Amino acid sequence: MKTSPPTSAGIDPQASIIHQQPAIKAHRRFVLSRELGLLLLLVAIVILFRILFPASWVYFATFANFSSVVRNMAFEGILALGMMLMLVGGTFDLSVGATASMVGVVTGWLMKKSGWPVPAAVSAGLALAVFSGFINGLVVAKVRVNALITTLGTMGIYSGIALLVGGPGITFLPAEFSRLGQAQFLGLQSPVWLLIALGVVGHYCLAHTRFFRQFYYIGSNPKAAFLSGLNVERLQIFSFALMGLLAGLAGIVYASRVATASSTVGMGKELGAITACILGGASLQGGRGTAWGALLGVLFVALIQNMLLIKQVRPEWQGIILGLVLVFAVAVDAVLNRKRSR
Repeated sequence: MKTSPPTSAGIDPQASIIHQQPAIKAHRRFVLSRELGLLLLLVAIVILFRILFPASWVYFATFANFSSVVRNMAFEGILALGMMLMLVGGTFDLSVGATASMVGVVTGWLMKKSGWPVPAAVSAGLALAVFSGFINGLVVAKVRVNALITTLGTMGIYSGIALLVGGPGITFLPAEFSRLGQAQFLGLQSPVWLLIALGVVGHYCLAHTRFFRQFYYIGSNPKAAFLSGLNVERLQIFSFALMGLLAGLAGIVYASRVATASSTVGMGKELGAITACILGGASLQGGRGTAWGALLGVLFVALIQNMLLIKQVRPEWQGIILGLVLVFAVAVDAVLNRKRSR
């Protein structure tokens, strides 16, 4: 077993981690209760929908509707998995939606306008995604600019690039590319299976690997993590780069599924990802969250949206309702944080 590097402050990182084990176990129970509470709430809402709207239930409770819901949640689900890691580490990225749009459009432009083969265009798009996230991380971690200001700025930059390159969008993408996102297995399209695979990998990494467990310590107390020998700046840059990669992957997968690279597909999706993560057990103060919690939060929001669509609720009211869900989630998080601090 490798020993942790010594620090100038004379603090043994291993001893610090061992000392925090009871807190980590309590944290796991806390997050589990949040996830279980959200799941029970979702079940209660579904039952209530069944009782109040029996005529609409026949449209809601079908496999075709379920497959449509999970297919549509794949985009935000991929974003939420990356956002959960960032929130666990005590930061966030508001440029993920713009990154997804930019990468999808650039990938489509390379295939449609420049004649690049699909593997080369996808690889270039993912490289651009990692670079965009790396720039965010570099400014936040090294230059010490607030993540809110940094990612708001890059959100405007990446959105502008998407519009400059693709205009309203690039349509009729190559069939070879479209088949990647439209392939089906057991009645579910490939983006759903990709989301499940990423969820499994994300859960394993956050729960069972030493490298990713470090983000919990950074999110809980970045100064103590630094004094314990953790390279906080490097880990923050890595989280932004990984978030960029997942955002770019989401943009490419969406473009492949609909055979169109839209310049505005990611607009507002960053707030949806943050909402899902907070509903699923994350905290804006950092140090808490799981991959399954992120996916459960996305499923919760997706099913609420689906119910509103089935009941033909006007888009304006849908925005109001989802906004109230976000405010409620943040308020609950704040109340629970105050209780824990006491």
